[in-house]
Amino acid sequence: MTNIRISWSALRNHMECHQRSFLQRSGKKAKFQDQRVFFPGTVTDRVVRDWLLNNPEPGIMPDMVEQFVLSEEKVIEEEGKQLRWKNPSDRDFVIQECQQAVRDIEPFLNKYVLPYEYDADFAFQAPINAPHPITGDPSTITLNGFMDIVVRMAPDKWAVYDVKHTKDEYYWKKTRGQLSFYDLAMEIMFGVPTTVTGLLQPLCKDKFKTFVLTEDERTILLKHVIDMANDIWLDNKELTTDPGNCSFCNVKHACSKFTPATPDAKKKVVSLLLPKDQNE
Repeated sequence: MTNIRISWSALRNHMECHQRSFLQRSGKKAKFQDQRVFFPGTVTDRVVRDWLLNNPEPGIMPDMVEQFVLSEEKVIEEEGKQLRWKNPSDRDFVIQECQQAVRDIEPFLNKYVLPYEYDADFAFQAPINAPHPITGDPSTITLNGFMDIVVRMAPDKWAVYDVKHTKDEYYWKKTRGQLSFYDLAMEIMFGVPTTVTGLLQPLCKDKFKTFVLTEDERTILLKHVIDMANDIWLDNKELTTDPGNCSFCNVKHACSKFTPATPDAKKKVVSLLLPKDQNE
C-alpha cells in the first residue's frame, strides 16, 4: 500500500490502539452494534444539514425531525444493523429531544452561518506528500471525511463548525483533536488554517463554543497523521497498554488480547461433579 487515506475516526482509533485500527481496516467490526447511542445525533445532524442545503426557512426544523427519524430507521434496517429502544416511550423521547436541539441551534445558524458563504456535510480530500519509510518513494497521505458546516467569512477567513448532540458539559474537551484534523485539512486545501472552529451543542449550557487553534496543535496533529501512515506501511499492530481503550471496542471479538493464542484452542471446563465411585 503506497498511498493511504485517513479519516478522523480512523486516526483517533489508531491513536488509542494500533491493533484496533488494523482490525477495523480489515473489516472486522462487530456486525450487530446497537445504533441507539448514535441515533439522536444522526437525526439532529441530518435535519440541520438538510435545512441549510435546501430550505433555511425560519422555524421549520422541529417539524422535519419525525421525517428523518423514519428515514434513519429505514437506513439502519436496510444495512442490517440494530436499533433497540430503551423502553416503549424512548422513541418519542428521542423525537422531542431532537426537536428541542434543532430549535436551539437555529439562532446560532442564523447569526454565524446564513449571512456568509457556506456548505454543509462538506466532503473533503486533503493530500499530504510524504516519503515511504522503507523505500523512500514519494507517497500520498490523503485526509478525508465530512465537515458538518464550513463557512467562508472572507476570502481567507474560514470557520468549521461541528454539531454535537450531547448533554455532557465537558464533551468539548474530547473534540480538539477532531477540530484540529479539520483545521489541518482546510490549510492543505485552501492554503490557510481556520480562523475559528466551534461546536454547536444545543443540549449544553454553552450551546455555541468556539476555539482558535494554534500552530502547535496543527504540528501535533500532523505528527499523528504521519505516525499512523508509517505504522500502516510498517505493519505495526501494537496493542494498547491502556485497558480503558478496550471498554467500547467494536473489534474486541477479533483482538488477540481477547481471543485464544491458537485457532483450535478451547476454554477449559471444570466439572463440579465427582466421579461416580466417589459419590457413592
